[in-house]
Amino acid sequence: MNKLKLIPGERISTMVRILEEPRSTSVVGKKLVNAKVGDGENIANLVAWDKETERWNLRKNDIIELINGECPKSHKMGHLPPTITIAPKTLIKKLDIKFPSIEECMRKKFLDQISEYEYGILEGFIVQIYRTVSYFCDKCKRFSDEMCECGNFPDPIFRISGVFSDGTKTMAFATISEKVAEDLTYAKKSDAKKINPHELVNRSYNLLGYVRNEKLYMEEVLK
Repeated sequence: MNKLKLIPGERISTMVRILEEPRSTSVVGKKLVNAKVGDGENIANLVAWDKETERWNLRKNDIIELINGECPKSHKMGHLPPTITIAPKTLIKKLDIKFPSIEECMRKKFLDQISEYEYGILEGFIVQIYRTVSYFCDKCKRFSDEMCECGNFPDPIFRISGVFSDGTKTMAFATISEKVAEDLTYAKKSDAKKINPHELVNRSYNLLGYVRNEKLYMEEVLK
């Protein structure tokens, strides 16, 4: 059975442990169930949509064998984090075998141990801040300046970007949501433009993130 190595656009068959209680929600009118999974070497999101959610009888700590899971390429807003989608042809089988524990799957890694399209739990420092606010133009569907080239004035997004290092490697980073930016800075969106970048550097951070196109995307700030 293959290790949890994902390649966007390809199928994957692997064994994983469910690392958290699954979350159920609705996105654009579609039912969604998802949870983090891991095998001791990598972590991914396991996702089921609509009818496939009816097959989701998985709980935290379950060990499963996945056959023909799908690794999606992207969505209309850009790339996805490391994700396995349960498709109609995907087979799911619960196992009772010796397998890395949740703690082993969630162990910390060094930045130089994380390859393209992989997750990692990291401890390190922000060494430089590029910006604390970004602008995304709904008309052009791309990040822009405060005024887009099309003449539109996009709403500000609380999004921290800069350079992160843990001593083994230095990499550009960005937060993936305004909640992550708030957790990282201890500030609210309304105060984003007032943040002093110097107060964020050389402070130790614990976080969950993934690498895509040689950039670290911070997904969660860990306490």
